[in-house]
Amino acid sequence: MQALQNRLEQLENATGSEMWKILKASESDLRQDLSQLNLLKEDKEKHIKKALEEIKSKKEDLKSQKLAIESLKIEYKEYIEAVKREFERNGLDMQKVVGIFQKILEDSLSEKKDAIIATIDSTVITSKSTWHDLKTPVKSIISTISGDLELRKMLQNHLEHFHDSCEKIFISNLWSLFQNQGIPLKSLEETQNSQKFLEKIGEIFEFSTDLDLIFPGNHQKSIDNLVQISISHLENLCIDMIDKDKRDGDADFEWILESGKKWARNLKLVLEKGVEVMETLKMEEKSRFSAIFDAKFVEFIGNLTRRFLKMNIKDPLIFSKMSTLLRRFEENCEFDLSNSDIFEPIYEPEFISKWILFEVELYTVSINRLLSASSNCFLPLESISIGNPKNSQWAAEITVFVEQWITRLDSNIQNFGNLEIQMTFYECIHALLSDLCSRIHSISKRLESEATWSNDVYLVMNSIWELKRIVKTQTLTWPISSFELERAYENEWDRLCGMIIDYLNEDLLDRLEISICSNYGDEKIKTMNSTFYHILKCLNNVTIKASRPSRSVLMNLLVEELFKNLQMRFEKWKSVCSMTVLEHFYNQIYSNLVPELDNLEKEGHWTRGNEARSEMCRLDALMKVYCSKN
Repeated sequence: MQALQNRLEQLENATGSEMWKILKASESDLRQDLSQLNLLKEDKEKHIKKALEEIKSKKEDLKSQKLAIESLKIEYKEYIEAVKREFERNGLDMQKVVGIFQKILEDSLSEKKDAIIATIDSTVITSKSTWHDLKTPVKSIISTISGDLELRKMLQNHLEHFHDSCEKIFISNLWSLFQNQGIPLKSLEETQNSQKFLEKIGEIFEFSTDLDLIFPGNHQKSIDNLVQISISHLENLCIDMIDKDKRDGDADFEWILESGKKWARNLKLVLEKGVEVMETLKMEEKSRFSAIFDAKFVEFIGNLTRRFLKMNIKDPLIFSKMSTLLRRFEENCEFDLSNSDIFEPIYEPEFISKWILFEVELYTVSINRLLSASSNCFLPLESISIGNPKNSQWAAEITVFVEQWITRLDSNIQNFGNLEIQMTFYECIHALLSDLCSRIHSISKRLESEATWSNDVYLVMNSIWELKRIVKTQTLTWPISSFELERAYENEWDRLCGMIIDYLNEDLLDRLEISICSNYGDEKIKTMNSTFYHILKCLNNVTIKASRPSRSVLMNLLVEELFKNLQMRFEKWKSVCSMTVLEHFYNQIYSNLVPELDNLEKEGHWTRGNEARSEMCRLDALMKVYCSKN
């Protein structure tokens, strides 16, 4: 096909003879393309034929099924007619017979209904009742309503009320049994008469499954109900501990979680053994026990987490603490949490919105405090050494705060299994970091009018460079691009760098040019000496005050722009200056400026880049060409 396409393009503007040559040259390719098209056509036809055969077969199947259904309908109708004729042959009216049977059914249902209501009414349930007192009436009701949905429907309200009352007694008795045996605070091995205790557990569990049979379909949830009721006992115990610790001012939530895990393990073993001896449950239902318990355990941890968060909601760092604590708990938990997320309670709007608000407030308060101290937050922290001396990073109070703040938040966010919540936090951090860049811009604009700006400019630039590095490295794994954020910090650094470039090229060289164009020879030389002294002083300041990571970048930009400007100035000065002034200019370049830059590079203060080297070479070439002519 490609060969055909190529030939069509060639034939668009070809002459007659050219067309013939093109067609002749492409004959073999066209034949091959035609052969491929024929193969594709045959293959497609085979697929179509096969699909049509399958459709035809499906139609025949549907037709035969439709005929079978029609045949069954006819057969059923004929059967009804045959029954009706049989009734008529015996002198009976079919309608009357059906009515009699319906009456008998209704009387039977009425009798059963009255019997069940009588059983319910005669069963006195008080706070002192036990499940043993309810065992016989429950079995009587189950045997009466078994398989009769109509009867269940008629007695729905009675059965529901009776079930709820019985369930309260069951729960109370089960918890009392646990409490008397010390379960779940003790393991089964630590208790006395454990075998007898397990027999009692098996009996009360059997009663629970009988109770579940009162409602249709509830029997399938027997294990769920047993686990839920049993673990609720443990949950109440742990919540009481949380409330008590809060009142006493010593809420060790991690200890409560670890203890709850240990007690849940004890409870799981007891329930598992109790379920094993239950004869009313099938093996398939028993095999689901472990998965059900693990899922209920996650709900149990979630309820404790909600309770603790609500009681400590005013603590600004509560969510950060909880995130770390829950991750540590999850890593050391023997229960299966693979299909669950124990951080779910934190995702709820009530808590997640509060957490974000806390983080924004914490950031705002900290940044306001740092930036209120003028340039002090940009001062280097000499006590902090990051990396070896040659590659050490800049560390100021503001950069340390930002890096620690991002690291802490990112560590917490990585714990979340919910990507939407993660994205919300990352977007919030991005907005705050963008705000920080704007604040630093405002601070630097204010500092420009102060006498210390010649020193402060380097402090601000060093901090911005480090903040840009922090943003770049810390956000690499985030699901949100930091390109615009990095660009904002880079633009602010470039703006401050431009101020130093302007000082060299406009303040110093402009003043020198005015002197060269207006003063006498001695004044020109004096001004030139002063200008190059300040140029060298500025460049030396860069190697001293600029942070090592940004030093070479800054030096290369300054040197590149400086030598570009010197080229332009030299082209103008060589036509207006005397040989004495030009000779002095040559001396400043070759004996002063260039050797000092070479020396600074040799001592490891900066690494010369290609752009800076190129501009130095261009000035050198201009000056040597002029020198050779004069």
